[in-house]
Amino acid sequence: MLKHRLLTAAIIVVTFLTSLYTLPAQFFLAALVPVVLVAGWEWSNLAKIKKTHRQVAFLMLILLLICVVGYFLNFFGTIDFSAGKALLIFAIFLWLLNSVFLKLYPSRTAFWSHRHIFSLLGALIIVLTWSSVVIILGHAGGRLILVFGILIVVAADAGGYFGGKLFGNHQLSPSLSPGKTREGFACSLICQVPVALTFVYFFPQSRFLETLVLLVIPVALFSVIGDLFESMIKRNSGFKDSSNLLPGHGGVLDRIDGYMAALPLFGLILLFRPI
Repeated sequence: MLKHRLLTAAIIVVTFLTSLYTLPAQFFLAALVPVVLVAGWEWSNLAKIKKTHRQVAFLMLILLLICVVGYFLNFFGTIDFSAGKALLIFAIFLWLLNSVFLKLYPSRTAFWSHRHIFSLLGALIIVLTWSSVVIILGHAGGRLILVFGILIVVAADAGGYFGGKLFGNHQLSPSLSPGKTREGFACSLICQVPVALTFVYFFPQSRFLETLVLLVIPVALFSVIGDLFESMIKRNSGFKDSSNLLPGHGGVLDRIDGYMAALPLFGLILLFRPI
């Protein structure tokens, strides 16, 4: 299992970095759209949309939202950071609402688990994740900045996984994800220290403690919320994984769950606190 997980992760990393650094930004973002649609297909399964024409309609909604967001962000020109800021503030509001759902689970699920509400929620979350990447890449040095945003989530995932395996004794959220532990959570935060040090090395105008406390740690915490949120919706829908497309990882949603919550916050902090 671990071997498959590491091999799949290596392939994803190589493919992602090669595409990010060899393709023009707009082509790279366009190449992400099929991945977004796969995530949308997985969400439609979680929403138990079984009829093909309804699944297609859901994917068309996601595609339409991408086009609308791209228009308002000025996708083919200089990114409109004012529109981006409003969009990311909405995304953070949505994730704060999701964190309330996490806190209340397993009660009050009827509010968000209704098929139409759940489908709309998924479409917004998935499109806002893509939008976050658009906004982050709009910065000078956006490719490197995006890599660091991803590193925060990777460090949180790796720290939580291996810290939980080595030291985990106390479950973090038994009702949502029994495999996650408080010790693993602590390790995921400790692993942010080298990420912040590396960030400051590449961006020397940033201060280590300020970067760690105001940028890296909050984004890492949001990645955990994203992870737990996906665990909640899978558990509520009766799924172990969002799909079996990625050996050792499950589906695309299983792989990007932390990024869905973390990247909007990462992008928003950068707009309020430029590097």
